[in-house]
Amino acid sequence: MKQILKLTAMVLAICLLLFAVPVIAEETLEDVEDERGWIDFILVCNEGMNNEGGNSGNTMMVISMNPDTGKIRLMMLTWDTFIQYPGYDAPQKIDMPYRNNGPEETMKVFNANFDMDIKLFMSLNYLNLASLIDSYGGVTLDISRAERNALNEMVASKKENITAMADLGLLSPMQADDLADDYYLTEYGPDTHLNGLQAVGYGWLQYDSVYNCCEREVKVIAELFNSVGKVVREKAVLYTDDYDEPTNPNGRRVINLDHLKESDYVFFRAEMDPIFQMAYNNLSEDDIRVISLALARASYAGSRQGVNIFENLEHIVFPLEVKEPYETIAGAKGHKINYEENAKAMKEFLFKED
Repeated sequence: MKQILKLTAMVLAICLLLFAVPVIAEETLEDVEDERGWIDFILVCNEGMNNEGGNSGNTMMVISMNPDTGKIRLMMLTWDTFIQYPGYDAPQKIDMPYRNNGPEETMKVFNANFDMDIKLFMSLNYLNLASLIDSYGGVTLDISRAERNALNEMVASKKENITAMADLGLLSPMQADDLADDYYLTEYGPDTHLNGLQAVGYGWLQYDSVYNCCEREVKVIAELFNSVGKVVREKAVLYTDDYDEPTNPNGRRVINLDHLKESDYVFFRAEMDPIFQMAYNNLSEDDIRVISLALARASYAGSRQGVNIFENLEHIVFPLEVKEPYETIAGAKGHKINYEENAKAMKEFLFKED
């Protein structure tokens, strides 16, 4: 595990856009919270080495978070969805905009196809995502024997990508071999622990169907959120006005989520900083504030109910035609869709009343 973090840190030093935590005066945040509402952003993950485009952006999600309630909605759009793309005579797959001009283009084309106005994005390559998962201690998932076997079969293909890093001088051949070996998984069952590379590989398994692959990706992202929450709760006791202030915090910071101070936000921001460091994004510090508080609220809600974040996360896979047979356009196979009906369903899911 330490070796993975060391190696990925070397890569991240080359390709990450780093953010510094500002020093902010002490004050309460109640008025800010009342006006914020939900925050929506596109999350793109890709199989290549770039954070800003040029590779296959085969994971595209829209995530909505509410910092006041901790509710999270996650909408995933499969990469085999055909979209209308200006400049092309025939419909293209949804990952084409990312190949051309990165997450900015993905966001622009998505908004145009589905009558949306999403303004924020985050983008990670597979090594960044793996390193992020490792920085929060990995994830624990229910892995079937078939999924474990399929994951281990991916080792060879992923090793090719890692070996390419060695060819560029970013890793030695021995380091590349060690990284590939860390994919191999021996365990399976309801409490299987995955490191970052294993989790990313699991999320991209499509041996049974693309739809099931998307469901796995949702589980990985949700469990990452859960791991973030666990790290926060190891250092802080969270509570609200509905429950008495804890009397025995065991040395942990005590935070009332209904009366947050700026120092509390700085704490959340610092604990969740790897999320924003490892992603190419266009988030402002205010946007990061909202996402950090939403994750803290979600973690608290889950801990009160004795469940993980996934139990409280609403998710759906689009398009509506996701389980229908593929059609062929210009030699490519994918889902031809009803744009109007999909746009309507997306809005109903993302923007419905609580």
